[in-house]
Amino acid sequence: MRHIYVLILFVIFPNSVLGQPLQVFIDSNVNQKGQVHLALTMKNTGSKPVFHIQPMFHFHHSMSMMTAIRELGPGQSITLENDKHPPVLRVGRYPISAGVKYETLYEGGESKTALHTDSFYFEEPVKSEVGGSIQSSGGPASSNLRIMIQNNSDSLKNIRMMLLLPPGMIAEKFNGMMGFTLRGNEKKNFDVTVKRGENLDEDRFPVRLMVEYGEMLKHYSGEIKGIMQFSPSWYSAKYLPHFTVLIVMGLIWIGVYFRFYNSTINTKGKING
Repeated sequence: MRHIYVLILFVIFPNSVLGQPLQVFIDSNVNQKGQVHLALTMKNTGSKPVFHIQPMFHFHHSMSMMTAIRELGPGQSITLENDKHPPVLRVGRYPISAGVKYETLYEGGESKTALHTDSFYFEEPVKSEVGGSIQSSGGPASSNLRIMIQNNSDSLKNIRMMLLLPPGMIAEKFNGMMGFTLRGNEKKNFDVTVKRGENLDEDRFPVRLMVEYGEMLKHYSGEIKGIMQFSPSWYSAKYLPHFTVLIVMGLIWIGVYFRFYNSTINTKGKING
């Protein structure tokens, strides 16, 4: 009976709950002149094809749309090259990220987003001294991001930030880049409201805050990761029917268990009698 119950759990929950089917990887190479060569690899690790795949690179000052892919079957992968990143001039580390939008069906499928962030360095792999966290809460139409930024060093930092969101989403009062000054060991908190994009059926999305600053003629970058939520943590409009079925099946299982248990007790009582 226990094995049947475990099997029911895996049947009820869809694959999208267990993991992202489209995996994204970035390979970077920087020559001595500061010219950047990037390669974006997308692999379908799921059991079904994905469609209308639209990749996009996010640079620290711009974006670069890439060739759209009509379909990737299970186990298939493709690598696209990109040389549009502006040359880097300062020694140090630079952020790089890619957002890939795709659909689960050729027509009328769910629209999903895979977000991958990384960084590359020019001559010296310096480490950022600015960290923080992202907390999220919200309803079905908008999500509130509570962002904390902290300077973990004794020196002043003039930082610039870029918030990476899934395509189609809009952040109020945070258009493009935002910057401010952090004194030594200072911490700041601020809120950002994000409106859900159209044709996005998920309730939870990855969100990344890229943080950059310059110091002693060097360039530093880091990222703060979070999950953006469009419903309370105990509720998901998309998966509520699945949870309802799970509860019903659990009640049935409990009923069968106690019926079997009582039947066993009565049988033993008759034999002993």
